[in-house]
Amino acid sequence: MPTALVLTPLLLGALGLALLLPVILRLFRKCTIEEITPEWLESFSPSSYYPMQNLLAEEDFNFLWRQPGFDLSLYRKLRHDRLRIFRQYLNRLILDFNRLHVAARAILANSPDDCSELVSKLVWLKVRFSLSVLRVELNYACCKIGFRYVAAAGLISRLEEMSAQLHSIAAIQMA
Repeated sequence: MPTALVLTPLLLGALGLALLLPVILRLFRKCTIEEITPEWLESFSPSSYYPMQNLLAEEDFNFLWRQPGFDLSLYRKLRHDRLRIFRQYLNRLILDFNRLHVAARAILANSPDDCSELVSKLVWLKVRFSLSVLRVELNYACCKIGFRYVAAAGLISRLEEMSAQLHSIAAIQMA
């Protein structure tokens, strides 16, 4: 009996780590400043992620469910396709956030002024973004097995915050 009490939390912890490790690796993937071109910065817009918010919306699936001649295989295919597209959006969003974060840090690193307050804001923004990603990943896993729908609005707002922060830092440095 005591062995089961010890092994169960260890096994659950190992399983949790195994599930979270790919997410953590994506969150903390190193981006180089060379990846961030002026063209990319100019064309970047958080609004390109707005369609992500409705990909897994409950209303769409409920509408399909209520239609005459409803086909469960069509429902499953639509859900599978939208989950795959959502995953692609999520991976790209994480990459874009990391790029914006690296660009902001690079600007601050080259600043002659004391930027400790801005650096602190960037750190907390990264923490809040990481927590939002973990929440979305958990919801995504639940959605994949059919229990929940994923809300991406909070994640997109963190990306918008990072973009705004980068623009304000760049404006301060140019002044």
